[in-house]
Amino acid sequence: MQGMTLTGVAVALGSGLAIGIQATLFTLILRSIGPFRSSLILNVTGGIVAGIIMLVVFGTQGNKHWNIPRSTVVLAVIAVTLGIFIVTGVALAFQRTGVATGIATVFLGQMLIGIVVDMLGLAGAEPIPLDLRRGLGLAVMAVAVVLLVHQK
Repeated sequence: MQGMTLTGVAVALGSGLAIGIQATLFTLILRSIGPFRSSLILNVTGGIVAGIIMLVVFGTQGNKHWNIPRSTVVLAVIAVTLGIFIVTGVALAFQRTGVATGIATVFLGQMLIGIVVDMLGLAGAEPIPLDLRRGLGLAVMAVAVVLLVHQK
């Protein structure tokens, strides 16, 4: 169990590093072509790349892996729609807050949703109650955001 937890933390850290790089690239793209066009081009490009990957997987493994329930497709449409708003929001926010403050604030928002999802067991795992330790973790994140806000 400990090895799985450490592996999960390592993968999450790597993903976080990738998000930091991606956020910087998003900000540069936004400055080049504006928030709406940057959001659309990033999402369309992501769709094209995902489509190519799906075609490669389909070509190598056949269609037996692609029996996807309708409810899953509906969830995917909702998630992708949220993604368009997320990319636009991140690009706009990071341009105004800086990447470090923006990432910390986005992470705080993710943590707040994560706590609620964990408390209610909405992601399919056993519910994890909000205790003092987890509450303090959220408070520390909020303080970090305040401390990272650049004062002009």
